[in-house]
Amino acid sequence: MATEAQIETVLKRVEKARPAHFFKCMDEVQVGIGAVLRLLYKSEETVTAGKISDVLEVSTARVAVLIKKMVSKGLITKEQGVKDARVTIVRLTDFGTQVFEEIWDDIYQKIGIIIDTVGEDRLMEFISIAEEIQSTVSPLRFHLL
Repeated sequence: MATEAQIETVLKRVEKARPAHFFKCMDEVQVGIGAVLRLLYKSEETVTAGKISDVLEVSTARVAVLIKKMVSKGLITKEQGVKDARVTIVRLTDFGTQVFEEIWDDIYQKIGIIIDTVGEDRLMEFISIAEEIQSTVSPLRFHLL
């Protein structure tokens, strides 16, 4: 069993390293606006609000909020389905495509720098360890203020 000293050492190192700070940008592409941009950019078929909800595993209410925000920013357009007016079809604007490509290019550059700095083998080992940690522990049961 881990000692209190070991636990304290790990907590101090994690606090100093702040790995979540760097990976936050990647998280944002996996959820929220970034995820919707990515889905629309990669999709070769018509994307509906319902499909966004299904793929991202978020509520339709959350998707409606995201769509409204993205339309106001000029990233996407939305229209009613031809066969069913309850269906919302979502499409990227040229501006939305440009924004996503800039985000994706930035992620590629940062990952390239990490690979060049720490090496692919060490990075893959880090990811494997992070996956193992994730599968071992459940999220904290409280929220920090």
